[in-house]
Amino acid sequence: MEIYKKEFKDIWLKASVLGSLWGSIEIIIGSFFHNIRMPLAGTILAVLGISLLVAFGQTWKDKGLFWRAGLIAAVMKSVSPSAILFGPMTGILFEALLFEFAVFLFGRNNIGYLMGGIFALYSVVIHKIFALLILYGLDLVRITENLYHFIIKQLKFQELTFFEAFFILSLFYVVLGLIASISGIIIGNQALRMKADNKPKNKIFLEDDKDKINTEDHKSSLILLFSHLAFIITVLAITNMISVEIAFILAIIYSGLTIYKYKRALRYFKKPGFWFQIGIFILISAIFYDGFNQDTYFTNAGLISGLKMGIRAITIVIGFSAISSELRNPFVKALLYRKGFWQFYTALGLSFSVLPYLMKHSASPKIILKSPLKALVKNILDAEIILEEFKSKKKEKKVIIIRGVRHGGKSTFAENLVRTLKQNNKKVFGFLAKGTFKNNIRAEFFLENINTGEKKLLCKAEGNEEQKKVGRFYFNEKGLEFGKKILATNNVKDADYILIDEVGPFELKGKGWSKSIEQLSEIETHTMIWVVRKSLVYDILRRFGITHALIFDIEKDDVKDVFKKYISTY
Repeated sequence: MEIYKKEFKDIWLKASVLGSLWGSIEIIIGSFFHNIRMPLAGTILAVLGISLLVAFGQTWKDKGLFWRAGLIAAVMKSVSPSAILFGPMTGILFEALLFEFAVFLFGRNNIGYLMGGIFALYSVVIHKIFALLILYGLDLVRITENLYHFIIKQLKFQELTFFEAFFILSLFYVVLGLIASISGIIIGNQALRMKADNKPKNKIFLEDDKDKINTEDHKSSLILLFSHLAFIITVLAITNMISVEIAFILAIIYSGLTIYKYKRALRYFKKPGFWFQIGIFILISAIFYDGFNQDTYFTNAGLISGLKMGIRAITIVIGFSAISSELRNPFVKALLYRKGFWQFYTALGLSFSVLPYLMKHSASPKIILKSPLKALVKNILDAEIILEEFKSKKKEKKVIIIRGVRHGGKSTFAENLVRTLKQNNKKVFGFLAKGTFKNNIRAEFFLENINTGEKKLLCKAEGNEEQKKVGRFYFNEKGLEFGKKILATNNVKDADYILIDEVGPFELKGKGWSKSIEQLSEIETHTMIWVVRKSLVYDILRRFGITHALIFDIEKDDVKDVFKKYISTY
């Protein structure tokens, strides 16, 4: 027997609270700005976000809180109408990382928070520069410099160098960073004074955890993920080293296929601003690539450079839109769980669960912009209450695992265990998955209700394309509904133990019995017993946020000894 214990760290609970509040502001205000085409929208959102971070720094002193909250807020931002990789998502994460770095360097004090505000807000400039360089390439630097010299010449400001202008722009963001930090310090102190008398006006409600990351209609593919990366690199190489014409044809074909496969990619092509920006860059490149020449205006080298920039931008935007979809691959998520990211996913689930409440009861965009200090103080006061709600939701989850290799006798072990439990007056509910063979090969599985003996076909090796398929088995929808009905909370309310045979690849993808398991995990009056393939045990435990488990191996443990020594006292 193996005793499995994992601690869900308190810092991730706090990060989920701060991340959900930050993410809700980004979504509410960001969507409002998106609709009215607000200039400097990213800068205003950054000021609000930094003020929130500084304010929370007055209350919660956990090291590493800010980057964790930024990671959660960034992923939450991906559900709003913005670009996933080169838009606000990476901007939020960059702000959080620089803020965390500044606080690490200067300490958790007012100096550290002031420097954190400067670092984080200046990240808006750095992020924008890098995003444009990634989209349009290094030719953008040459064109921008020539365009700058042309503009200051027309304005009669020749004495103002490019670097001096950049310094003035930087100073503007430094001052804004200081304002954001000072506002956060005021908000945090005011919230601390009001904390004792705070009583929530509305009861906080949490929705069931949902996998908001994996919401695509198509089936994700690791092959497609790497194919997109390879194609982007290939098109960029052809553009720079071989032929603009060939690269243009490939980019058009690739864009068409990608839009057909991924509907979300189409939204970029629907935006007039996307094409206007590309057109402007091509025009500016044609005019200013070699400096402004009144005799020719346009140069061939400038036009070709502009076309290269346009091809590059189209390929990268469309390509990374597709990649962002493929990164939702369940295998990628399972791999991250295995590598220790289960706490992040659990915290993210909590953040999404409180998002409907925040969206409903948060101040409107106009009120937040009119009285940001008052709105952010309310967020700080709500935080402790949300934290307590999260703590109650993430109570210890205990399960018993029956582990073994495929076709190694796990179901037989489970059946004997059920018999032993019933002989000792334990109420056991659930089902067994019993298989049949054809030519010494497993042909089908039936679900058997362990109390009534009723059976239903769950899956078989032969099927049709309309049925769900996992591995080589096609699943019967009526069999799945039969199992879900057995596990319904109303049907197992008197249980001491609930057996699920088995929990596997289907559940890792959020399908099969996963919804039933999540509902049953909220009930403390019973213990679940899961039959799990040996290679999937730890992935399954992380997938459902299990912190305590007794793991029995059918090759080493005896049913009677299991009951006598462990289960009777669990």
